[in-house]
Amino acid sequence: MRDPNVKAWLNEVKDAVYEAEDLLYEIETEVSQIKPEAQFETTTSKVRKFFTNVSVNPFEQNVISKLQKILKNLEFLANQVQLLELRKGIGVGDGVGAKLSQRLPSSSLVDISSIYGRENDKELITKLLLSDDANANHPPVNTIVGMGGLGKTTLAQIVYNDKRMKDQFDLKAWVCVSEEFDVRWVTRAVLEAFTLSNDDTRDLNTLQVKLKEILTGKKFLLVLDDVWNENHSNWEVLRSPFSYGAPGSKILVTTRIERVASTMCSAEIYHLKQLPEEDCWMLFAAHAFHKGDPLSNPSLEAIGKKIVNKCKGLPLALKTLGSVLRTRLFPREWENILTSDVWNIPYNESNIIPALSLSYHYLPSHLKRCFAYCSLFPKDYEFNKEDLVMLWMAESFLHKPQSNQRIEDVGDEYFHDLLSRCFFQQSSGDRSRFVMHDLLNDLAKFVSGDFCFRLDVDEARYIPKKTRHFSYLRFRNEASNRFETLYNADRLRTFLPLSLYQGKLFCWMQSKVAQDLLSTSKCLRSLSFSGYLNIVELPDSIGSLKHLRYLDLSQTGIKRLPDSTCLLYNLQTLKLNECKSLEELPSEMHRLLNLRHLNLVGTSLNKKPLHLGKLKNLQTLTSFYVGNCSGSNIKELGQLNNLRGQLSVMLLQNVNLPMDAAVAYMKKKKYLETLELGWSERNEDSQMERDVLERLQPHENLKRLTIRGYGGTTFPNWSGDGSLSNVISLELRDCKYCFSLPPLGRLPSLKELSVWGLDGVMAVGAEFYRNNSSSTVQPFASLEILEFGKMAAWEEWCCFEGQSKGGAFPHLRELRIKECPKLRGQLPQLLPCLSNLLIEECQLLESSIPRAPVIRSVALKECKRLLLEHLPSSLTMIRINGSGVPDSLLGKLLLNNPSIERLEINHCPEVELPMCHCYTSLQSLWIVDSCDSLSSFSLNFFPKLSDLHLYECNHLETLSNSDEDQQFITSLFHLDICDCPELVSFGKGGFYAPILEKCHIAQMENLKSLPEGMYTLFPSLQELGLVNCPLLETFPGGLPLNISRLSINGCPRLIASCMDWGLNRLDSLKYLCISGGYDNFESFPEEGLLPTSLSVIVLSRCCNLKSIHYKGLLQVKSLQRLRIDNCPNLQGLPEEGLPRSLLVLNIRDNCPLVAQRCQKEKGEDWHKIAHIPCLKIDGEIIT
Repeated sequence: MRDPNVKAWLNEVKDAVYEAEDLLYEIETEVSQIKPEAQFETTTSKVRKFFTNVSVNPFEQNVISKLQKILKNLEFLANQVQLLELRKGIGVGDGVGAKLSQRLPSSSLVDISSIYGRENDKELITKLLLSDDANANHPPVNTIVGMGGLGKTTLAQIVYNDKRMKDQFDLKAWVCVSEEFDVRWVTRAVLEAFTLSNDDTRDLNTLQVKLKEILTGKKFLLVLDDVWNENHSNWEVLRSPFSYGAPGSKILVTTRIERVASTMCSAEIYHLKQLPEEDCWMLFAAHAFHKGDPLSNPSLEAIGKKIVNKCKGLPLALKTLGSVLRTRLFPREWENILTSDVWNIPYNESNIIPALSLSYHYLPSHLKRCFAYCSLFPKDYEFNKEDLVMLWMAESFLHKPQSNQRIEDVGDEYFHDLLSRCFFQQSSGDRSRFVMHDLLNDLAKFVSGDFCFRLDVDEARYIPKKTRHFSYLRFRNEASNRFETLYNADRLRTFLPLSLYQGKLFCWMQSKVAQDLLSTSKCLRSLSFSGYLNIVELPDSIGSLKHLRYLDLSQTGIKRLPDSTCLLYNLQTLKLNECKSLEELPSEMHRLLNLRHLNLVGTSLNKKPLHLGKLKNLQTLTSFYVGNCSGSNIKELGQLNNLRGQLSVMLLQNVNLPMDAAVAYMKKKKYLETLELGWSERNEDSQMERDVLERLQPHENLKRLTIRGYGGTTFPNWSGDGSLSNVISLELRDCKYCFSLPPLGRLPSLKELSVWGLDGVMAVGAEFYRNNSSSTVQPFASLEILEFGKMAAWEEWCCFEGQSKGGAFPHLRELRIKECPKLRGQLPQLLPCLSNLLIEECQLLESSIPRAPVIRSVALKECKRLLLEHLPSSLTMIRINGSGVPDSLLGKLLLNNPSIERLEINHCPEVELPMCHCYTSLQSLWIVDSCDSLSSFSLNFFPKLSDLHLYECNHLETLSNSDEDQQFITSLFHLDICDCPELVSFGKGGFYAPILEKCHIAQMENLKSLPEGMYTLFPSLQELGLVNCPLLETFPGGLPLNISRLSINGCPRLIASCMDWGLNRLDSLKYLCISGGYDNFESFPEEGLLPTSLSVIVLSRCCNLKSIHYKGLLQVKSLQRLRIDNCPNLQGLPEEGLPRSLLVLNIRDNCPLVAQRCQKEKGEDWHKIAHIPCLKIDGEIIT
């Protein structure tokens, strides 16, 4: 849509529809509260009843006023249709669709010289087409699937033109099908492609008969390029003549939609990936530079490589941007392309826009809304399917489910449809998460317009009033002024903080943000404060958010929810996972009748409110704590048979009657995948506990089961029979009174088994494998991971080797045995697939190491009697720990395993690390409190070592390499040295480590000097940390220029010479931490000390620091964060204030004088810091 007037009109229509939706939702909510039975009525009937009510109250008057305003606005917009010369479309292919479909059709011809990086793909597709998997009925279909612009057609072209295709097939044909799949047209196109002549026949039957005659008895190859058809019936008709071809005939299809491959009954689906980085550059350079040579204009090469990264492996984008830039010879023009969206490139110069817009254009309307909403996600953000579906659900994007569906099932269908169409891609790092290609992210941002606002890319100074959905990347410290302009968008529906980091990232948010947001944004449907640790409570006004459906407080410091939370009648999702401080839930939670998902994983709750069984819509209840006589009864679970996913039922000792457990109907919960059953203390009646557990038998669909703290002496009958036939993971933990294990070997799907803390088990015998000695069924047929731990009484493992190949554990990959002090005898010896073996604190174990031909990792701790008769020779990782390990073990293992890559030696003072030969494969080495005989560590023997960690090597005196062998340590990347009291220096000349990036040296009380000439020895060093090295005085030769992070802690002499460090020439330095100071360290920083590049300064434990020099800070133009802690004598801040660039000031932990002066409004230094966006004093954000 390129007409700005039409675009503006459409935005006004969308805005009006949003307002109408909000009003209808408001009415529906009000009616539902007044008449509880109305929850079973449709929205239409509720609205009709509302307006037929004779009495008119203030709420109704307000609604009528709003409705009149909306209708007037819609009428005005409708009258503009003729003025804008708009006409009603009749579906895809009309209007804009007709223009989109006017693309040049592909042909089979291709310039091979312009193709880069598809050789492997070509060979794999060629192999499929040349294979002999002939089908008796129809030629097999092989489908290439990928997003628009990825190179599917190009790949098909180079395969089609391969000489081997001509030799293999009698006939070849190429047909570009495109969006419209008319069976008659495609049949005629195929016929013409095989005959290379025109045919005017219009009758489908005649066309198919002709095609049959051409193909009969001939081995043919047919390429159908760019197929969009998802109608199986159409395909069935089209392929009828193909069955007459000779065996070995093949069909190759390219498509953007994976569902097309299913429609066409594909034998193989090939998911085309992005181009590798090196090939991307070559393709881009071929189009951007004269003769493809970047040396023709070297000033543009660095910018060009950044543009290539922006394209994320998409060939069409690389070719388009390269072609656009070919005639632009100035760096400024290239920078403009780098910093702008592809959507800003003129339409007639870009093939990217039509290629990607086409995919969006042919999306069904319900998927367009869902896709546009994803513009809230930053580039490279990895999202979870379930979370996204919950957000779609909260925004009413999902159609009403059919009678046998849940609304979440509809969301799953939408998600997989977008995944099938390549709008989403599976993450390469975490297969359970998904990402969007950067250009598709740009497309989502483009089509969502002002309605979705992402703070990291949009102009933060102005947020349009039309904005309904708002997201941003969390900062560690969040001040209110970051969101000041947000409140202009007073009809906000989504407030969503996000993080590119998938782990726990704890942040702080000023309380004013939450208060202002809740008071101004009454239309919120999705609200998240996830990750803000200082949010310990919510204001009561949360209850006024009548539209709220999704509330995420996960990983916050919340202690309790206000009672007004129970007024959120439309709430569907409440996420409280990892709220470690959460003490209780509101007592009226059962009033949230629309609640579907309640996530409490990782909380410390030990009781639940009463009557949760009334929440009939509940799909997710991650934990349920059984109360005592006055608490929640386990029988309430009996009313929640739609629960799915994960459920933990804890405090089962409070079940007084086994029949109460039976009424929980666990066996009816067929959607549960993960179940934990837990007791926190033992009931004196062990039979009672067994009876309770017997009646908690889960449904056979269960996949993961944990039984924790069970006090019975035997496990129930269902624990080893067909009831658990689908369980893939089983954990028995702290069942201290059980004296035997159930026949777990009979569980056919079991892949992971952990038995931990079963103090009553003395022997693991035949009953463990199967309960019928005459059975021929292979025990543990699927088991891959087996763990035993803290088995205080376990003495004997009766190993069942069996008759079949692989013994009892034919697929076992990992075996872990920990803290079994009485275990004797033999371990299973026949483990053909064992890869990882760990044995810890099994002091009496006299077994040989299992014979495992593919074992890669061995970790041993405190197992001195272990026999070393059959040492493995395929190891890549060895870890030994504790004085109980045989002294000779390490030498023997190293001798047997020349390809070792990782070696860890912990607390083994008598063990020797032989320094008599070269460890040609070793990449990572840890020595902790071990190898007392080691006095000299020569890096010469470790040519591939990348990570070296030396801790508590009490007799180590030197660490070096000889000058003539400097090339041997070019792999060292990370060096840690800690608490090696005899190490005084690094020897004359130091050692050369050209790619060393991280170096940490700590607790070295006698170290007098660092390696000489660090400037040249460590040219790549980026991170240097020095802790408690009191004798260090200087950096010999100066610091390496590439350092970006420098931390000096407890090195008083070194800090005293800081003016000699040459910091001001380190243009890469971003982070500086000085901790500990020295006696005369009273002011910081001296003028001229710091480089302009610094963005973070930390001053810690500088007990004598009294003042901060303004002039010394003034030259740090990039300073954004300043942290001061444990500086009790710091008098105040500079009289001139702090740099205007500062974004965060954090003063904490025993800085009483300066903290007092920085009190808001009344402190003497307040005027100096009031301009700083985020001020944090003693853990509290005050601005």
